[in-house]
Amino acid sequence: MQCQLKNIHEFAEKNTWINNVFQSRVRILRSTKRNIKYLINKTISLFVPKINRSSVTDIKQHNILPGELVKIRSKEEIRDMLDNWEKYKGCLFIDEMYEYCGKTYKVLKEEQHFFDEVKQKMCKCKNIVILEGVLCSGRQRLFVESCDRACFFFWHKEWLKKI
Repeated sequence: MQCQLKNIHEFAEKNTWINNVFQSRVRILRSTKRNIKYLINKTISLFVPKINRSSVTDIKQHNILPGELVKIRSKEEIRDMLDNWEKYKGCLFIDEMYEYCGKTYKVLKEEQHFFDEVKQKMCKCKNIVILEGVLCSGRQRLFVESCDRACFFFWHKEWLKKI
């Protein structure tokens, strides 16, 4: 059995030139948005230093297993953990994930590898889980049409509290 990614060129349709223009626009806007967020966070951190709560987290947090119930930390707790790029130990916390803060979910699976579509390679990760029923809605302001893939969000274990 072969991986579908190796055969994707066989059934993929080529983009029209207008779609290529829109995708270029999205790449530019997305990186601009990221850089603006970084500058805003950097400016705020000059005046209001962040409290580093990551050292306070419990060792039990790393023992979160599939099937267990967890509560996602509050927005404020998570924001305090994030760096100026809105990442924690390399794991990005995107805007859409904030709507799940404070709610309880079941751990579906612990991730140790994922396929990075930008770099086009398999990557290792640690202390990352996916939660049951917590999917990307596909709403994107940058694209003309919304995404229909329904991808899982990656949750760092330190963003979660074991129940």
